[in-house]
Amino acid sequence: MNRARLFRALSVSVLALAASVSCSTTKDTEDFVPSQRGAVQPDGGGPLLSEAAACGQLKAAESGARQALGCAAVTRECPSYIRPAGAACFQYQQASIDGCADLFDSFQSCEDFALHPCLVTAVSLCDEPNPGEGGAGGAPGGSAEAGSSGTSGAPADDAGLAGAGAGGA
Repeated sequence: MNRARLFRALSVSVLALAASVSCSTTKDTEDFVPSQRGAVQPDGGGPLLSEAAACGQLKAAESGARQALGCAAVTRECPSYIRPAGAACFQYQQASIDGCADLFDSFQSCEDFALHPCLVTAVSLCDEPNPGEGGAGGAPGGSAEAGSSGTSGAPADDAGLAGAGAGGA
């Protein structure tokens, strides 16, 4: 009988201790470390550009910024440089291209291109999605949700907008 009372008293003590610790007003002693900025998608708008024109402007902007910093040249080719996963029926908003160019010009190191890729705003002109098109890492015929390295792979929203990746390695 004494063991039962001892066990009960011990159990109540442990529960009381746990409750008192969980209701503590003590502040966390760890420093707050905010997350770092990642991918950037500038505001869209302005005239729509063809895939070739948008990709050419974006690649030239990144190439210029890389050259100014003494970084390796852009290795990705158009149109996979900016095309979101799926068919080749997208146009791109000029303001998002200009925003990415400004972002590239703001970089302070070569590492920034990989740490902060820029996503341009793509407008889908596709009549129907074609899941048979698109590629994963350059391989043809991948899933429509797969994209080439650096792309968002996100499907277009109700307004037909999708983010297309630019920047990175």
